[in-house]
Amino acid sequence: MRRSLFILHKYAGLTFGLLLSLIGVTGSLLVFDHALDERLAPETVRFNPSQQPATYAEVLAAAQAAVPGNPAPTRLMTPRQPGSPFVVRFPTPDGAPGPVEVSVSPTDAEVLAVRGWGEYTMTWIYRLHYTLLAGNTGKTLVGFMGIALLVFCISGLVIWWPRPSRNGKRWKRAFTIKRDGNRFRFYFDLHKVFGIYLLPALLAVAFSGVSIVFPLQVEKMVNWIMPLEPRGSWGQSQASGAPPLDPDSAVAIGREVFPRGELKRIYLPRDATDSYGLTFRQEGEPWTNHGASFVRLDQYSGEILMVHDITETAAGNQFLTWQFPLHNGDALGLIGRWLVLISGLAPALLFGTGFYLWWKKRRVKNSKRRTSEGSHRLSSIVRKGQGNPKHRAST
Repeated sequence: MRRSLFILHKYAGLTFGLLLSLIGVTGSLLVFDHALDERLAPETVRFNPSQQPATYAEVLAAAQAAVPGNPAPTRLMTPRQPGSPFVVRFPTPDGAPGPVEVSVSPTDAEVLAVRGWGEYTMTWIYRLHYTLLAGNTGKTLVGFMGIALLVFCISGLVIWWPRPSRNGKRWKRAFTIKRDGNRFRFYFDLHKVFGIYLLPALLAVAFSGVSIVFPLQVEKMVNWIMPLEPRGSWGQSQASGAPPLDPDSAVAIGREVFPRGELKRIYLPRDATDSYGLTFRQEGEPWTNHGASFVRLDQYSGEILMVHDITETAAGNQFLTWQFPLHNGDALGLIGRWLVLISGLAPALLFGTGFYLWWKKRRVKNSKRRTSEGSHRLSSIVRKGQGNPKHRAST
């Protein structure tokens, strides 16, 4: 079995390693995507301080006025940290890779930037990482690469596992890099040691990536192991002749449902029957820049149509909620982000060292084959010469 897994590990790595390296490196860049974006677009974080922050209605009105055609906004994302802007999203224009995003100052509702998602640097990298710039086809391919990474992890563990020994030296060698050996030995040790040390992180990143691309399939699998509550549904808003609630009033109602939660998103009604959606991050949730608990409100009366409290849901739902923040490292804080960043670079390192080992062995085999072929040709010439009458006469 070990031999079969070794062959699978080697040739699958040579086939998919370069693509996995690209996905991993772009994923590493995205670990600190918001911070990098604010560095690359400093205009989005330059605004005047104020004791009186802008209302949600003022932020939305300013953003809508800055977009050609004044389309209705679809979503408002609150500042991820002090000093960050509000981000208001609008529908995706024809032919564009993503929605229009308007960065707005949280203090005076000044429009700081109007950009197209998927066009500015960090979102372009996100598209490359998530879809390989190839839409749903690329997204599916990325999902299968996540499955391939899981196979690499499992097969690599079996290949790495030391055989029994009396003194335990094989276990010690399995975790160390021999520095006084030749180059081949060094790259071999580098490949196995980095692979085994980063194995838990690679498994978590691979599985969480697969769950993001194939959520329904992963939900079914999780439901076999632990309880999982089905996705809920909410009713429609009932037009009563009254004007729709303004977003500040909707947020005030939502805060009564989650008084200790931090507002993260406002999903605005898209038509006359749609509802407000408010997401809150509660204490203990793993993802700091997103809220997994949410409430839906009738856009006219403010009636609560649905409440989803992630802290009170089944274990399977909570397990799935952890997948994205595990994928970007947010669930484990700054240490987790750096760990995911390093593990994102691991496929490139493992592919590079693995390719070198394969190439070196191939050169040695080719050299031995040429030497063997040369010896056979020389022996054949000698035998033919010995069988020639003139040769025998001369001798």
